[in-house]
Amino acid sequence: MSWTFKKTATAFAALLFAILLTPAQAEPYLAFKTGNKCSACHVNPIGGGARNTFGNYYGTHVLPALPGDTLGFDSGSLTESVRVGANLRANFQRHEEDSADATQGFETQSAQVYLHFQPKGSRFSFYLDEQIAPGAALNREAFVMAKLSGNHYLKAGKIMLPYGIRLEDDSAFIREATQITFDNSDNGVELGLDFDKALFNVVLSNGTGATNNDDDRFQYVVRGEYVERKWRIGGSALVNESTSGTRKIWGVFAGAHLYGFTLLAEVDQIVDESLINGFGNETEQIVTLFEVNRELGKGMNLKVTHETFDPESNTDNNERARSSVLLEYTPFANIQLRGGIRNGDDIPQRDQGNFKDLFVQAHLYF
Repeated sequence: MSWTFKKTATAFAALLFAILLTPAQAEPYLAFKTGNKCSACHVNPIGGGARNTFGNYYGTHVLPALPGDTLGFDSGSLTESVRVGANLRANFQRHEEDSADATQGFETQSAQVYLHFQPKGSRFSFYLDEQIAPGAALNREAFVMAKLSGNHYLKAGKIMLPYGIRLEDDSAFIREATQITFDNSDNGVELGLDFDKALFNVVLSNGTGATNNDDDRFQYVVRGEYVERKWRIGGSALVNESTSGTRKIWGVFAGAHLYGFTLLAEVDQIVDESLINGFGNETEQIVTLFEVNRELGKGMNLKVTHETFDPESNTDNNERARSSVLLEYTPFANIQLRGGIRNGDDIPQRDQGNFKDLFVQAHLYF
């Protein structure tokens, strides 16, 4: 499907609009680049959501091309006990498929508000992550966390599951196929054992994502990660027992910062007894992600990703692939701009998997 001058002008105008009026956010590659754990920047030790004092400082004074005012630095603390935060992501996207007319438009991808309450001197805290747009409000996380000895902790409530690399993009194959997304949290308990260079997470949850469990079975998740200054490696496993069949996921992930390049990779295998293939067997799936980041200048990052998804390992020639090239620019504190192209490659019979996307995103973060 060819681009006409009118289509190109429209896309350029949308890009210019986003650059002039909008913003973006920190991602796992920054932790891989700096050699930090997610807990270095986030209130939630497994990453995502509200930022702590260092995370806010990094986002306003280290990441941007022009850092914020040091004297006017706002850590998000209303009082010694209460901290708030927020995120807004707004997109323009053009989507093309060979067998359908192109679509394009603006959307509010997501908007969240965060609340963290910890009485002075207490080892207990309350954390709330609420999505307020698009559509109806969605509670992503609401938990109580107890600090144990050292940096170890215990959480109870509605929690995001610690599995693999915590990408911001829920549409990535490694998040979509595993169903470990920001919008798919679960009720349960999590034990975090945080050592000097290693972190272990153990979770027992309902496995339903609902308010209550619908049977007497549970979901079990374990994750381990070893972190060095220039590299890290880890693994995750999940078992979700249900009356329709047990779902098992296991995988490995790794990252490195070498010669100015930051590399991320993850491979997962999914075995789902609740999905029966054409041979009458359980469904086996393989999903991968490889990502390369390169800082082009202060506040500017080039990101290249390649993803694959095999929805049924026992069937030949049904693999899906997606490749993306993105440019991320953080000109000032609290605002990041992203623009790029994503190309989908699928079997000819599946039109929706063969596509080309042009998109720009503005992210405002506090």
